[in-house]
Amino acid sequence: MFISAPGGDSENYHGMLAAQPLSHGLTDNCGDAGMGTSYAAPLVSGVVALVLEANPSLTWRDVQGVLAATARTNFTDEDDEAGQWTTNAAGVKHSYKYGFGVVDAYEAVMLAKTWSNWGSEITLVTATTANDVIEDCCGNWVESESIEFGSHDFVIESVSVYVTIEHPRRGDLRIELERDGVSSLLTDDKLERGTRYTHHKYTTLRHWGERADEGAFTLRVADRRAGSGDDDDLG
Repeated sequence: MFISAPGGDSENYHGMLAAQPLSHGLTDNCGDAGMGTSYAAPLVSGVVALVLEANPSLTWRDVQGVLAATARTNFTDEDDEAGQWTTNAAGVKHSYKYGFGVVDAYEAVMLAKTWSNWGSEITLVTATTANDVIEDCCGNWVESESIEFGSHDFVIESVSVYVTIEHPRRGDLRIELERDGVSSLLTDDKLERGTRYTHHKYTTLRHWGERADEGAFTLRVADRRAGSGDDDDLG
């Protein structure tokens, strides 16, 4: 999750109107539309349009940077314990539910006016192989630690992990990525068929703004449900 925006709910969204084609048999071209992402996505798109109007030279990565830097996190969600916020080593807060927070149009436009574009995108790659047994239930972790990246001037925007695992039932597995106490849940155990992950890509934003040379990443895998079958190997 990168960022969030208001999407209305069943009690209050009827005051919001959306354009409708005349082919729908309507007498005019406006009417109520559904709530949720149908509103949230256009709201973020509109903010991006304002940001680019303020600074047309921004690249897509710079637009993401502006949105992440100005998103609001100072709100209360009574249903989700403040959205399960995690603060990383760079002081950046992230939530599984809200991403970097709720989009703030005014702050984003103000920052865009003075934003200095980032340099070209750089990718650092490392590979490790554990070849360890993943025990059947319940929570005995198999770990694979990456070689530390040595680039002190490299600032992280995202971290991608390509995972290859052979296991009797991959849906029993919980996979996490961790560095310096900041963990990303890549997948939890779920009712999913299949006996392997083959070069399966996961991406996390939880280390946004951290330097690449601040330590190694640890990938953890555990079987969370009993009775999945014989043990097998992690690659």
